[in-house]
Amino acid sequence: MDLRQVLRGAVAAAAASTLALTLGAAPGRAAADTGVASAYQINALHDGNSPSGVAAPPLTEKWHRDLGRAVSYPVIADHKAFVTVRTGDEYGTSLYAIDTRTGKDVWGPIELGGTYFWSALTLGDGRVYAVNGDGRLTAFAIRNGRQLWQTDLPGQWSFSSAPTYRAGMVYTGGAGSGGTVYAVNAATGAVVWTAPVANGDNSSPAVTSNGVYVSYACEQSYKFDPATGTTRWVHSTGCSGGGGKTPVVAAGGLWVRETFDGPLPVLDLNTGEVKNRFGSWSMPAPAFAGRTGYFVSGGTLRAADAATPDTPIWTFTGDGAQLRSAPIVVNGYIYVGSQSGTIYAVDPATGRSVWSADTGAEITPPDEQNVSSPLTGLAAAQGVLLVPATGRLVAYGR
Repeated sequence: MDLRQVLRGAVAAAAASTLALTLGAAPGRAAADTGVASAYQINALHDGNSPSGVAAPPLTEKWHRDLGRAVSYPVIADHKAFVTVRTGDEYGTSLYAIDTRTGKDVWGPIELGGTYFWSALTLGDGRVYAVNGDGRLTAFAIRNGRQLWQTDLPGQWSFSSAPTYRAGMVYTGGAGSGGTVYAVNAATGAVVWTAPVANGDNSSPAVTSNGVYVSYACEQSYKFDPATGTTRWVHSTGCSGGGGKTPVVAAGGLWVRETFDGPLPVLDLNTGEVKNRFGSWSMPAPAFAGRTGYFVSGGTLRAADAATPDTPIWTFTGDGAQLRSAPIVVNGYIYVGSQSGTIYAVDPATGRSVWSADTGAEITPPDEQNVSSPLTGLAAAQGVLLVPATGRLVAYGR
C-alpha cells in the first residue's frame, strides 16, 4: 500500500468517526458490529459506508457462485456471507450461508417459503434474521444455521420491508391493511411494539440510538422511539398513495426518496422539517462519507456536498452503460455496478475509475416496488467485496 492509500484510509476513517459523532452515539455501528455488514446498504443507517470492509483496489476475483436466480444483498459476519435467492418458478426463496474465503456453503440452503419471491436479511448478536413476503420472521444461529425462533408478524399480509437490527431489536414494516412498523426482540422473537403508518411498503427502517425512521409515498415519513414505539414526529404533505423506499440517515439528516412532485426532501432528524432537497424519486439509496454524498441518477454517479446535493463535485459515467446499483463507500473508495455487469471502484478525489472488473452477468438495480425477487445490492466487510450480479454472487478481495 502506497502513502496515498494510507492517507486516504485515514481520511475515510476520520470521516466515519465524525459522522458518528454528528449523529450521536455511533448509531448503527456498535462495537459488536464493527467489521460486519449487518443490513441493507451495509448498516442500520443505510448510508452504504464500510470504512475498512476491503483493502484498497486493485482487487482480484476470489470466487463466484452461480445461484441460478436473483440474489439479494449480502449481510456478512464471522467470515460468512448470507444471501437469499429466488428458488424457481414456484413461490419462495432460500437462505444461503457461504464462506467468504472459499465461496463454499457453510450450511443450508434453507427454504424460507412465503408468497411471492421476496425475502430480506439482517444480522446481529450471533443471529441472522430472515423475513419473507408473508411476514414470517425467523432467527438462525450464524454458526450452524439452527433455527432459534420464528414469529408471524401480526395484522398485515404483505411484507417488503428489509429488516434492520440494532441494539437487541429487529425492526421491519408490513402492509395490506394500512401499514405497521414492528419492533421485535432479537433474542426471543417477541413483538415489543407496533406502530401504525401509511402503507408500510418497502421502507427498510433506518435506526439510530434515538430514532426509527421510515418513509412512504408522498414523502410521508415518521420517527419512532426505538424502545417504546412512541411517535416523535410525522412529516406529511397531505397526499396519499401506496409505496415506500428506504431512507438514509447521513450528514445530520434523513434522506427521503419519495415525494409527491419535484426534488426529494432531506428532513431534520429531530423535527422532521425539510432542511434541503435533492435529486429525483428514481434514485437508488445514496452513500455517504462524512458530509459528501454519492448519488446515482440517470445512469451517472456524482459526488456532492450534503449542503448542496444537486451541485456535483464530479460525475462518472463508466463505460457508457447505465450505472444502476446503489453505491457504497468502502475504505474511502466508491463502488458502483453497471448494467453491463462491470463493477467500478472510483477515486473520491477525482471521480475517475481506479479499478474495474467484469462480473459476468448484469448487475440489476435494487427493485423497491415489486416482490418478484429479493432486494439486491452491494456489500463489503471482513476483507471481501460481494457483488450480486443477477443469479451470480462474485467475491473480490486481496
